[in-house]
Amino acid sequence: MIRRAFAKLARIRIVPELSHGADVFGDIAKRLPEFKTEVIFDVGANIGQSAVRFARRVRNARLFCFEPVRATFARLQQNVGAMPGVQCFQLALGAERNLGRMATPSASVASSLIQVGGKPSSTEDPLETVQVSTLDEFCRTQNVGHISFLKIDTEGFDLNVLKGAGQMLSSQAIDLVEVEAGMNPMNQRHVRLEILKEFLEQRGYFAFGVYEQVYEWPTREPHLRRANVVFISRQTIKCHTR
Repeated sequence: MIRRAFAKLARIRIVPELSHGADVFGDIAKRLPEFKTEVIFDVGANIGQSAVRFARRVRNARLFCFEPVRATFARLQQNVGAMPGVQCFQLALGAERNLGRMATPSASVASSLIQVGGKPSSTEDPLETVQVSTLDEFCRTQNVGHISFLKIDTEGFDLNVLKGAGQMLSSQAIDLVEVEAGMNPMNQRHVRLEILKEFLEQRGYFAFGVYEQVYEWPTREPHLRRANVVFISRQTIKCHTR
């Protein structure tokens, strides 16, 4: 009542503060007020949905977008390729450098890497051969020594991307990492949170926030299916703790 009365008297609108977990960049600004987002990697960029959001929220950052599927990459370039500071690469990132086979269903957001070398998993979706590299190798060849925010959305391939970033993670050269985590053992499409959490904690990364929580919509059951979980490096914590 006091807030409403003050707002009416001052002729202003008071917007309630969002709770932690509603907006990752809002949380970064609130929890790490001196943090500067200078380099963003969008792994599994699809047609640029996240890239557009990043470009709007973080000014003057360099944004590297990775999308291996030919048709989807073309749409990505159309949507974000002309934006200042944005670079697009038709490339998949994984645990090793190789050729891969990508399942390409009609819904591009569901595209997933099902084979790197070896024998492909069974799928009824069309397959496309794609180039796979590692994040470590890409950073070496492109002279990228530091990543402020690494977003990974690769439909179950997130752990492989992290394995290919071993050197960057071990040296704490990545400040924040966002992964798409499976939140229950019945979800076979995404890597379980426990596995991703253990892998990152062993390399000095700790949970920062949980975002975009999705319930089990295929079965309409009330428990969580997946969520985007952001981890923060020990070095970043140390630098921003007073």
